[in-house]
Amino acid sequence: MKKSKRLIALAATLIMGATVGSTFVGCGETGDKEDPTKANLTVATYDGGVGREWLEEAAQRFMDLHVNSTHFQEGRTGVKIRVYADRTKYSGSYLADRALNKDMYFTEGVAYYTYVNRGKVANISDVVKGDMSAYDEEGTIENKLDESFQNYLTAKDGEYYMLPFYSGFYGFIYDIELFEEAGFYYDEDGDFLALRKKGDVETEDERNEFEEAKSSGPDGVKGNYDDGLPATYQQFIDLATYIKDSGYVPFCYSGNYVDYVDKAFRSFAADYEGYDAFKLNYTFSGTDVEVVKKVNDDGTLEMETVDISEDNAYDLQRQAGRYYSLMMQEKLFGSTTYVGGTWNGFEYLGAQSEFIKSKYTKKRYAMLAEGVWWENEASATFTQMGVIHKENKEDRRFGFLPIPKATEEKVGEQQTMLAANRSFGFINAKCENMDLAKEFMKFLHSDAEMSKFSATTSIPRSLNYKVSPADRATATTFGKSLIDMVASAKVVYPYSSLDFVVKNDKYFAEGEWFFTSSVGGRTLNSPFTAFTAEKKADQASVKDYFNGLCNYQKSIWSSLQK
Repeated sequence: MKKSKRLIALAATLIMGATVGSTFVGCGETGDKEDPTKANLTVATYDGGVGREWLEEAAQRFMDLHVNSTHFQEGRTGVKIRVYADRTKYSGSYLADRALNKDMYFTEGVAYYTYVNRGKVANISDVVKGDMSAYDEEGTIENKLDESFQNYLTAKDGEYYMLPFYSGFYGFIYDIELFEEAGFYYDEDGDFLALRKKGDVETEDERNEFEEAKSSGPDGVKGNYDDGLPATYQQFIDLATYIKDSGYVPFCYSGNYVDYVDKAFRSFAADYEGYDAFKLNYTFSGTDVEVVKKVNDDGTLEMETVDISEDNAYDLQRQAGRYYSLMMQEKLFGSTTYVGGTWNGFEYLGAQSEFIKSKYTKKRYAMLAEGVWWENEASATFTQMGVIHKENKEDRRFGFLPIPKATEEKVGEQQTMLAANRSFGFINAKCENMDLAKEFMKFLHSDAEMSKFSATTSIPRSLNYKVSPADRATATTFGKSLIDMVASAKVVYPYSSLDFVVKNDKYFAEGEWFFTSSVGGRTLNSPFTAFTAEKKADQASVKDYFNGLCNYQKSIWSSLQK
């Protein structure tokens, strides 16, 4: 998530401990003091799309659990946790070059090995590998970590210093109410299907008939979260055309942060390749890897197989998924056809606001290109709509669009999702009450707490756990759709233990590895910008941009740190 340019600031609600012996304070940098009768802990979090509510509520539950505890600090009973939240001074990039003045942090944009090499963070291997029976669990937190994280986090010396925070998925959010009213779902015959007309009240029978008539979606299985949604690339294109022809605008996006669009289509590349093939982008080791040999003039691809190692990993830029994702982006965002007839200048909060408000205007958007944190970031707009139109966040129904498959033959393949944003939780190496900090870190990574996190934020943690039915029931409609999607998908985490990748950690983390292309002697960093440039000389075709990906990486490969 980018740093906020919020136009509306909401006062944070303080959650005060109701149980004697435990005190929680949620506030800024002033106005709270250490309680000399209790063990004290300060916890800071980046106050972006994840927000602070999850941490405030978790802190209260932990303090209630330890209301009579005396072992965290001699002569003191109970715990006081002070939560601090800010969008600037608790961001990972801001903290990297500054002294840490809180005991624990949860933030994003973290250069893991920069923190570790500078000795800023505590060794928490005992937490990660410790017994979780106190929270009615078998196994350890380490068991919940994807292998990619286990290898990456311990690559330096075999020890753990941080734990992954949330998963930053990019894609398209769709307006379920509009899809139902305007008939933007598919039936089994490939025709569009509506539940009711706007303003009509549905009956239970109508709802049942509608759900039964929906197509099986990209997973090819009836009765799942993706029923009725576009199953193939062609259906997605046809849907966008039908939405436009029906008098609505298919896509809202941020013109100031077009990388959100780029990253939404990067998700298409990950899903096309599948878990094993896309993970090669971080392992740099594979035999008989299928890549594009040539893009023909008619857009068809000639393929070949190569063996991948660190010496030639730039050849992964020739994976077909990259080509098809670029093709889809150019078709849907290469002109103003599907975005309302003109390019916009929205910053990302503005795009979120326009999407939400459009229900009450003549220019209604069907989908929004964004990250999964959008719902929390848009809280101010939801609050405003609640006052004006009596519909709050909980009343609106949105979903996270599953990625359609390239062809009919691929329908039914398990979805592959790519996580991003490099967010982590860690303990200050200079924390004075280390036992308390480590126990709170362990508590926050129990299945029960991570389940509540998903329900509160509508965002998944980057560990393996299940969201309980009770917690899922409290989530927003958008949160439920994402919980269901992640539960049935495979997730690629962009991390590697290879020394070459670790030394060039920032390079492989985000845009440079995925989007930088060399076209006609120019270095291009965004497919969106290349496809939509005002001057024709500044534009690039899908074929040229795709070929330029490998050309660029090959040209700079020897200059990367070995």
